[in-house]
This record gives sequence, structure tokens and C-alpha cells, in this order.
Amino acid sequence: MIKKILLMLVIAGFSIPVFAQPGNFSTSLHKTRQGKIYWYNTVQNGGSGGYETLTGVPITQLGCVECHDATDANGNPYPPTGYTPDCVDCHNSSMVVTQNDCLGCHSREKYIISNNFPDVHRSAGKDCMFCHKTVDMHGNGTSHNSMFDPGAIEADCSNSGCHDNLPSNHDPHGGKLHCTSCHAQTNLACYNCHFESQLVGKKRAFKNITGFVMLVNRTKDNKVHPATFQSLSYQGKTWVAFGPSVAHTIVKTGARTCTDCHKNYGGTIPAIEDYNNDGIMQFAKWNSNDSTLSLLQGIIPIPEDYVRSFKLDFITYNGDPNDPVAPSKNWSFVEADWDGHQFLYATPLSKIQMAKLGMDTTWTTSGIEDMISGQIPTQFELDQNYPNPFNPSTTIKYSVPVQSKVNITVFDALGNEVETLVNSVQIPGVYSIEFDGSDLASGIYYCKMTTKNSKLTRKMMLLK
Repeated sequence: MIKKILLMLVIAGFSIPVFAQPGNFSTSLHKTRQGKIYWYNTVQNGGSGGYETLTGVPITQLGCVECHDATDANGNPYPPTGYTPDCVDCHNSSMVVTQNDCLGCHSREKYIISNNFPDVHRSAGKDCMFCHKTVDMHGNGTSHNSMFDPGAIEADCSNSGCHDNLPSNHDPHGGKLHCTSCHAQTNLACYNCHFESQLVGKKRAFKNITGFVMLVNRTKDNKVHPATFQSLSYQGKTWVAFGPSVAHTIVKTGARTCTDCHKNYGGTIPAIEDYNNDGIMQFAKWNSNDSTLSLLQGIIPIPEDYVRSFKLDFITYNGDPNDPVAPSKNWSFVEADWDGHQFLYATPLSKIQMAKLGMDTTWTTSGIEDMISGQIPTQFELDQNYPNPFNPSTTIKYSVPVQSKVNITVFDALGNEVETLVNSVQIPGVYSIEFDGSDLASGIYYCKMTTKNSKLTRKMMLLK
């Protein structure tokens, strides 16, 4: 019987390796759905844990663990409960898989295709399965936490038979950049998930955004690679997660040239100019007057000091979470600094890489505060300034045990604000900062450190 089945499938045009895959399917991410679970919970590269750290809501309450679209590949609705990932998610009764079966779950790619973004592979009539072979979809016998794990996805531009024989002068970066860093026209993100809506089954974000390509170092191969992000707000708290990702918007004509990324080669790159101006890269700005969002366009190099320097305005939906999901201006500003974040399967650009793009790296070393390396404190502390009394400057040392938004402000004896020294999200560490009182009169001043979990004050005396 088995021989007859194999013969029929060979005659039908299938190759024998297809039939080895069901034995591996139990390890496939299509079966385990482990990717979202890992993203929601994990800790990597300076982040303080997944979204659950912020929300306190287990992923099992979100309907994400057993994610599926409305119908199976035969067009039959899924039952409201008891769903288990299986072959029929993708294969109809004739075992055929169509691109629409893929797009039922991969909604970002569906958005890209529906909005007519160009892609050389689609223009040539190639669908998802042309690049993503059976091992990518059915598993290889090894369980993975994410599709970004080494070995989880075999498809890549440089694979044999794809683009493995390019001219020697095609890549001036010596293999240090992934092809998509130059050839992906745009990336995609759904801006600011409203988590209260998610809890009642409404996938509500302000809008999908395109026109940008973040650049990071992908840990899988240590190449510069496009990245995107997911941001959310929940009960006044905010979170953002960064990771490598590329929308299938691959172009040949119109691929990036040197001046699209390198300011020091004569390029005009808004993100780099913004960073060089004041050490802050304001990626997204909320306009309260008309409830619109302004975004930096083009490449967005994620700098080494992104925790301090990268900014995006977080917003929240003001309506009922049960409202139908539709475009709306009923959103308002929450804050510009995140309460938590994670950086998965990637690291920000190094200072050396930043300099090669024409970024002012002095902001990474001589910004408003310096970390004293090698020290992870156990509690929030604000040390007495030294020297004290002082004239005209003094050093203030403080400790941050967990990633937190930190504000340090100096007030005069009447309670008037004199200067804000720190107002940013900071990773755990011991920091020092210089306060200069050259323009102030002699007298008593107060240094106040505020976080969500503590308020500390030190008395300082300026004597001239």
C-alpha cells in the first residue's frame, strides 16, 4: 500500500523528500507556533523580558498560541475551541498549497501585496514556495524557538541556484551586509498595538507604516540586516520590541546606492541628520493637533546607544476596546520613552559602523551621562554629590538596578526647576553625571531622582 502511494505521488510530480517531512512536522514552527510564545516572553540583548513583563497577561489569554485564519485550506471554518495545527491549515484535500493559504496567516506580506509594493520575485511569477521549500514549512527535525534561529529557515538570497554567482564588484562591503539591506525597498510595522483591544479579540493598531528600513546586526550571520519593531501601550505603560525582519519588497532597479546610507559620502539621510543634531533620533512623532503621525523615512540605523537616543511617541486608543477595528483619530499621546523593551536576534550598530555611515559617535561617549562599567546595583540610589559644597561643578552618581525611565532634575531652594540632567530609559548600571553651576548664584539646591519605583533627593550647596 505504501509503495502504491509513493508511486502515485511520484507520477503526480512530487519528489520523494516531501514524504520524509511529516516525521519532522512535530518540530516545525508551523506545528508548534513557538515563535510568538518566545517573542512574548523572552529576554535577550539588554531587553527586560517580553510583552508579558509589561502586561502581566499570559499569552494563553490572547488567542495567539493557536493562531490561525478564519478557514482551513478547504474553506471550512475552524471550530471556536479545540484547534490543533495540522496539514489542513495549508493543504487542501488535493494536497495543493496556494499563496493565499500562506497569506491567511502572514498578514504583513498580504498587506505588502495588496498595496502593490514591487518585488522582483513576484513580478517574475514566483510565489512563497519558490524560495521557501518543504524544509522551511515542514521542519527539519530540530525544534526552534523562532524562525530567526539558525537553521529554522533555509531560504536565503545567496543559496545555490539563487544569487550565488554575482560579480566580484557587486558587493563593496565584503559580505558584511545582507542583500536585503540594499535591495528591500521598505519594511513594515503596525504602529502601536492597543493591548486593551487585543484582550477582547480586536487587533487594533493606529495604522500600518512603511517607507523605512531599520538597520541592525543580525546575530544569525552577523550581517547588517533590515529590522522592524512592534510597539504597544497598556494601561498607561509602553513597550517596544526590535528584531530582524524584511518585507518582500525586493527591487533591482532602485536598490540603494552609497548616498542612500552614507551621509559622509554626500547622502541626505533624515535619521542620521536628526541624530547628529542633538544625539536623539526621533523616529515617530505624534501630532496632537490633527491626530497624525510623522515618521522618519529611508534607512534608520539603530545606534549603539539606542536605549538613550532612539525615540518614538507612544499613543493609546481612547474609545471602547470593543469598538470595530477601523481607521480612527480617537488616539492620544502617552509618552515618548518606553517603560520596557527587548532586542531579539540582533544587536544595534556599533560605534565603528555608525562612523562609517557618517553618524556623530561622540554622542555615544559624551552624552548627558556615562555608565560606570561592570557594576549592576541591587537598588535605586542617588549618592551625595562630590564635591559638596562645590564651585562651579560637581559629580552626581546614581544607581539603576532594573531597566527604568529615570528623571534627575535640579531645583533651587524655592522649588523652581533649574535643569533636567537625565530624562530617559536606562539599562541597569551605575552612572555618573556632571552638574555645572557656573551660571547660578550661590545657595542651596536640591537634586531629585524620580523613577516609577522611587523618589530620592540630595541637598547640594554651591559656594562661589
